[in-house]
Amino acid sequence: MAKRLKIADLKFDPQNARVRTAKGEAMIQESLRQVGAARSIVIDEDGTILAGNGTVEAAGQVGIENVVIVEASGDEIIAVKRVGLTDEQKKKLAYYDNRTGDEAEWDMEQVARDLLGGYEFLDELFEELKMPEEMEVGSEDQSHLLDDSFEIIVTCSDESDQAKLLEEFEQRGYECRAIF
Repeated sequence: MAKRLKIADLKFDPQNARVRTAKGEAMIQESLRQVGAARSIVIDEDGTILAGNGTVEAAGQVGIENVVIVEASGDEIIAVKRVGLTDEQKKKLAYYDNRTGDEAEWDMEQVARDLLGGYEFLDELFEELKMPEEMEVGSEDQSHLLDDSFEIIVTCSDESDQAKLLEEFEQRGYECRAIF
């Protein structure tokens, strides 16, 4: 049995690693204005939004106040059946739904915190964060492996740690600069 809550009763995930761009936010709002709500979100038992933070935020901004809660254990798909849409609205809904995800970015600092926090599944989702074996610490200068210019920011525990890392990277042939 579904129950209803106010959107204001939901809690945004303070560690949400997804960041919406202004364009993406505007697209979600415009979609909600033109074709209404159609995407489900995921919350936990405490009402914290696990997936759909951007949808909930946009819904509140366009005046949608209520959310229907359907409890599920994860062994079945929950479908939102929309009725009364024209063919054009159905097409808009499909495009908006798929396009808005392209307009979001990742909060890589949060992703890094989660990686360091032991969420190993992120290694597979963010393979681009892995250091190739041939570039592991202790190997010879590997700067020739980089075709383009890439940057990393490393947060150190103190100035001494920063100096050691800076020296190590420079010895390996990387152009480095310290940021205070």
